[in-house]
Amino acid sequence: MKELPITEFDMQTLPQFIQLAKAILPFMEFGTQQTLGTLLRAYEFSCTMNYYSRPESLRIAACSSKPHLSLNSPIQDILSDENIMNVILRYCPDNFKNVINNFKNYSKMSDLFNMMNPDQSGSNGFLNPAQQKMYEAYTEQLNNLNI
Repeated sequence: MKELPITEFDMQTLPQFIQLAKAILPFMEFGTQQTLGTLLRAYEFSCTMNYYSRPESLRIAACSSKPHLSLNSPIQDILSDENIMNVILRYCPDNFKNVINNFKNYSKMSDLFNMMNPDQSGSNGFLNPAQQKMYEAYTEQLNNLNI
């Protein structure tokens, strides 16, 4: 099993004993796990609600000097920020890491192709027409992904 570090969000919103209680759950009998696990999740929810209701914590301190991300932030803003990627990749399953790395590599390749584009017509002097068509189809597919 992959060992995951505690998140900044959990450190900001939850008391430390929660991690201890969650760590011991697998060693308890099933009925106790079920009861205690449900209570811990409810307590976590309560702690989070209390955290955001306190005036001194309107938001978690930003980890970046860039504008903060929103639900509508382009995926490129996330993928291009090394600070964000270094944090979130620690929590990603291996298959997500592969998708993210492939997307980042494609993005770098796309930037290179776009730099070599001599005019605004969409044609690329670097690629022949068949390659250009395949590149555009691939770009369209990636732009339509909901990651």
